[in-house]
Amino acid sequence: MSLSFGRFAVGLLSLSAVVSLSQAAAPAPDALFPAGGQVGSTQGVKAGGKLDGWPVGAWTDHPGLTFTTTTNSGLYMVKVGADVPPGPHQVRLFNSEGSAEPRTFVVGRREELNEVEPNDDYRKAQSVSPVGAVINGRLDKAGDVDSFAIQVEAGKWVVAAVDAYALGSSVDPVVQILDDQGVRVAFSHDTHNLDPLTAWRAERSGTYYVQVLGFVHPPGTAVAMQGSAAHVYRLTVTSGPFARFAQPLGVKRGTGATLKLLGWNLPPGAASNQPVDATRSVAAETNLVVPAALTGDTLWLGVGDAPELVEAEPNNTSRKAQPVSFPVTLNGCIGTPGDVDRFGFTAKKGDRFSFRARAVGLHSPLAARIRVEDTNGVALVSAEGGDNTDPRLAWNAPSDGQFVLAVTDMFGNGGWDHVYRIETAPPPPHFTASIPTHAFFVENGKTNEIKVTVTRVEGFKEKLSLSVKGLPPGVTAKAGEITDKGGEVKVLLTAAADAPPANVPLEFLISAPEVRPPMSVAARFSLLGVEPRGERLISSGHVAWLTVANKPAPPPPPKKKK
Repeated sequence: MSLSFGRFAVGLLSLSAVVSLSQAAAPAPDALFPAGGQVGSTQGVKAGGKLDGWPVGAWTDHPGLTFTTTTNSGLYMVKVGADVPPGPHQVRLFNSEGSAEPRTFVVGRREELNEVEPNDDYRKAQSVSPVGAVINGRLDKAGDVDSFAIQVEAGKWVVAAVDAYALGSSVDPVVQILDDQGVRVAFSHDTHNLDPLTAWRAERSGTYYVQVLGFVHPPGTAVAMQGSAAHVYRLTVTSGPFARFAQPLGVKRGTGATLKLLGWNLPPGAASNQPVDATRSVAAETNLVVPAALTGDTLWLGVGDAPELVEAEPNNTSRKAQPVSFPVTLNGCIGTPGDVDRFGFTAKKGDRFSFRARAVGLHSPLAARIRVEDTNGVALVSAEGGDNTDPRLAWNAPSDGQFVLAVTDMFGNGGWDHVYRIETAPPPPHFTASIPTHAFFVENGKTNEIKVTVTRVEGFKEKLSLSVKGLPPGVTAKAGEITDKGGEVKVLLTAAADAPPANVPLEFLISAPEVRPPMSVAARFSLLGVEPRGERLISSGHVAWLTVANKPAPPPPPKKKK
């Protein structure tokens, strides 16, 4: 989800910093269970891992999402207000010794259920409502298999989608669908990142079974089904509407648009009304993660800087290539195996072109290959993705004339879900910033040096300045100058000797005050964890954390006996 600065500014008001926090190690939760909730609900959520000095405070990125401590260690009462947007949200646990890395809590629109054991055998499967639900589960022991039964009408698709890796969970999940005799009819492992999604069309009405199992991530030496209290997942299982993509697969920056949903069991009319707002998207933002208007399912969309164009079939030969003028963002689909989409354009000798494919990065199964051809179909230059990456292609026209940009799947695959974007316009000049970690600590009377890395992109040359937002009383910040080349900038956070204890969200803001309108971005930190295997629902954050405390001096060593 794209989280705006304004939302965080409001969210700070919901910070409950009045909890009495005793001396203890900083919290180290390894899971939240359940890892999500329905809009308008109230439920208990258990934080697993090390939570010394209970109660442990909690901050969230929206004022309507509140975590209130209970008398039971690790248990929060969580309220999801009606105004909380569906999608992933950040939850940060903290105490007087520091903060844990933010964890993901997903707010949804569908009915939510918690997994109930025993359900290892499909014949003991937990029943799901006739249409479907989101099931919060965990694979809590080695060899664990969780089974769920759903009633399906003939002709309907059974869709099963798991979020686990995307939540930061330590499980590499597998999902499969069984028929009423227990025979596997569909299976998926890594659809995108490590999380699976599968869909299967029932030919006859009856009871069908969805099973979830998994392996540990990062992988160990033994290849076997593992489990623990931290192997948390969210399974969406439904025979009703499920949205997978939108077409076009993105929007132009600074605008809004209404897109068409693509997926399974979608009603014809409702599928054509997906609003997307990119009016506040900054130049550094290339993705939008938004909930589907119909179902709340997560959609991954691109943000570009050129007019949007949807391909028009037939365009699979050089003679039928769709004429285009650059810059433009091309949106299309490799609809059948072996399909090639072609776009014809005019160039002059020496013209420079840059083509960037967006497919895998937006959760499409397309392994894109792009190439420039002459009008006879002869390839002049090409590029293809690899290891779950999307290709880029830079090309200089060798002569005046007509040329063709061709898009296909490098393995010859295709289908309605093999959607893509080809961006032909670079973003405007801008800047980005990063910090090495998510939280910082400063003792009374001492200084903590923090390094902020500033990067100027696409030749941005304007003056930049660095400020720190959210400093508590008694703490000051001194930032170095940002050079014309950018790079590392040191920020000194100093706590006065009498600074009161504090736990506060903090932002390192990089601003271009002389640009009109003024530009400002917050430095970001990574949330991809150890051995990343693709994007998570929230892959980075820009609201860091500062803990201020006066650590008592250690007791003197005991005197040696004479």
